[in-house]
Amino acid sequence: MNKTDIKELWKSEFFRPVKVLVGICFFVTLALALTNFISAPIIKANAEKNAIATRKALLAEADAFSDVTDTLDLTSVTGKAHVTEAYKADNGSGAVFTVETSSFGGALTMMVGVNKDGEITGVQITDHEDTPGVGTKNFADEHLAQYAGMTSLTSQDAKKEKGTTGAGTPFAFISGASVTGTAIHSGVYEALDKFAALG
Repeated sequence: MNKTDIKELWKSEFFRPVKVLVGICFFVTLALALTNFISAPIIKANAEKNAIATRKALLAEADAFSDVTDTLDLTSVTGKAHVTEAYKADNGSGAVFTVETSSFGGALTMMVGVNKDGEITGVQITDHEDTPGVGTKNFADEHLAQYAGMTSLTSQDAKKEKGTTGAGTPFAFISGASVTGTAIHSGVYEALDKFAALG
């Protein structure tokens, strides 16, 4: 084999496949970028639409909401959860807070509604990384409903909560799922703290 044959072999066996792979990578990257460019605004609009619907569900008396996040000191009082958004009802009927915390499976995002009298109107989990099973029992409507009507929590830990629900029954945590339960509980605690700060 002479030098020319070796060069031709190298070009055909090595260089051409590399060129093809680079070309494929370029076009796939371009397609992904284009897809993201088109879908990102749609995803953002849908997320905002869902957030508005959740706020309305948590505080039905509200006519509209104004973002008051920038007016609050968002420093966490629990060290476990933190408020990322605060929306106050324009008619003064209350506020809804978006809270991020860490549960057993990872990040957990929730919204907490509080009426003008400081009573929790509801809690809704909007995103989580928990796998279905024990921890997600804390997301059940009947479990979250016990927060409705409460105006304060005695502890940041669900297992240590001594308060009574809005229905007058003792607060109940789910045994064996206390990490996720406490994540939710600390998020509600954080929301009540920020509501008090709104004045």
